[in-house]
Amino acid sequence: MEETSFGLMMIQSIGALAIVLAIFAVLIGLMRRFQDKITPVQEGKIQVVQRLHIDSKNSLVEIRHGKQHYLLGIGVGGVQKIADVTPADEPQDVA
Repeated sequence: MEETSFGLMMIQSIGALAIVLAIFAVLIGLMRRFQDKITPVQEGKIQVVQRLHIDSKNSLVEIRHGKQHYLLGIGVGGVQKIADVTPADEPQDVA
């Protein structure tokens, strides 16, 4: 019976861990890439029109509820309404 050296066992363990971490990193990258390409559900009254990622923790989101559009800021501190938005494809009423 041949004994395996401690150094060889450590190299094998670190190699296996590196492979698992690489697979995990690839899966996370794919999830982030296709996150915004998922079609929102059209049945509800509230729909996400567009999203702009500012950084990894903050983003701007335009949502539609009926004919009204809102710009929301989403971040670590929560969700804040920034403004009511007039969509570009609808004519603006000039008084």
